[in-house]
Amino acid sequence: MSNEEEKTSVLGKFLEKNIKVIGGLIAVLIVFVIVAVVGSSIKTKAAEKGLSQVDAIEYTFKKDADDISAEDFKAKQDAALSELEALASKGGIVGVRANMLKAEILFEQKNYNASRSAWLKAADAKKSAYTAPLCYYNAAICSENLNDLEGAVSGYEKAISSKDFYLIDHAYFSLGRVNEAKGDLEKAVAAYEKIEAIHSGSRWANLAKDRIIAINSTKAE
Repeated sequence: MSNEEEKTSVLGKFLEKNIKVIGGLIAVLIVFVIVAVVGSSIKTKAAEKGLSQVDAIEYTFKKDADDISAEDFKAKQDAALSELEALASKGGIVGVRANMLKAEILFEQKNYNASRSAWLKAADAKKSAYTAPLCYYNAAICSENLNDLEGAVSGYEKAISSKDFYLIDHAYFSLGRVNEAKGDLEKAVAAYEKIEAIHSGSRWANLAKDRIIAINSTKAE
């Protein structure tokens, strides 16, 4: 018997002896794949349902909003917030969208503390999403309205940590402005200079240059 024939014979005997075990393993793998596919499908459907609910709440809230009294508009806001509560407790994209809408409504009501909490929850629901830096940015604005300069700095810093954030120039300028208000002129200048480095000659870069000149003039006095 050749080596190849001997190997084939040994393999055949192994398969014959362990056919039940191997069959069981294959069955387990098939079940695992089925569970994974079904689980993914369920999650997708749940997300689609959740997003549809958020869209419906937003549509109802905004429909005819410009043509009703302030009192009726407030009632619509409160109704939307109530309907969003369960959805805002979810994770993933549904939690992001629900908390962002919730945060917008609360900001309109000038409830800046609750709005900030909702913006931060929206960011935490899916930190890898493109919406996360915008949520941190808006949370920083809420902090400014609450005169919480440290919170504002934290929010703007998190927003600019994403290089693809489309409001990055404005965020850097706001960071510089808040650091100025704190009296930390060195950090303010560093934030202003960053805009020039990223987008030289832009509107925000030109405004930042003016602030740097003003700061340096103050130092020279």
